[in-house]
Amino acid sequence: MRRWSASTFSLFADVFGVLFILLVLTSAVYWFVQRPVFLLKGVDVQVEGNKDAINVKDVAQVLDGHIHGNYFTADLSEIADQLKRIPWVRDVSIGRVWPNQLQATLYLHRPIAVWGNEKLLAEDGTLFVANQEIAESKGALPKIFGPVDRRMEIYKQYQAFEDTCRKLGYDVTSLTYSEYSGWTLHFKRPEGIVIKLVLKKGENSAQMDERLIKIIESLPAISAQIGAEPTELDARYEKGIAVLKPAPEEETVSPEDTVQDTGDKKNGR
Repeated sequence: MRRWSASTFSLFADVFGVLFILLVLTSAVYWFVQRPVFLLKGVDVQVEGNKDAINVKDVAQVLDGHIHGNYFTADLSEIADQLKRIPWVRDVSIGRVWPNQLQATLYLHRPIAVWGNEKLLAEDGTLFVANQEIAESKGALPKIFGPVDRRMEIYKQYQAFEDTCRKLGYDVTSLTYSEYSGWTLHFKRPEGIVIKLVLKKGENSAQMDERLIKIIESLPAISAQIGAEPTELDARYEKGIAVLKPAPEEETVSPEDTVQDTGDKKNGR
């Protein structure tokens, strides 16, 4: 029969002693974290951005049934994921506040344009669906149309057009890019009618900017020539611009009356 030495018994005693201490500590920790004082009282939500875009009902709805555990055991990543379901929310940071609170900071999208008819374009290129009235509560946003994968390129071109127009007393209201028809720009003076301008694709931003300046500077002469401020300008021609003037009420305007040439070559539409 094999006999264990005193040193072996001492080793086993030390191991069992450590395990017993760990068991006692684990039980003590479990008892401590389950105390009622650590039950969550709620989530304190802070908003970075347009505070009108977020309300208590939105937050309560997305968090309903997703807050489990207490101060120590609550799954913060799950709560953050739920808060990101709110359309306006770009990012979330969340932490624990001793002894029974959570604090979440919601970072909201900053819309820079209305994309198409339903979506908002955020400054980071994100498209999201949200209340446009709230997005435009501090001023109308430009309307942008075109291929989705070129949305930031189109917005960048809008900014270039807007910068040029503002220097000349006009505001850009919308911009459309089409592979077929090129760039369609709508702009106006604060008190004036909206003018539609079509520019051909293929020109770079500097060339289109130069073209736009010449067209706006020629508007007084065009208006004097046709007897009214034009409503549409087609500048896709090399040496001229096709011009459409407003039609008088209850009158039919013939094509011959609606087209004027401002260059060396006459153009029809």
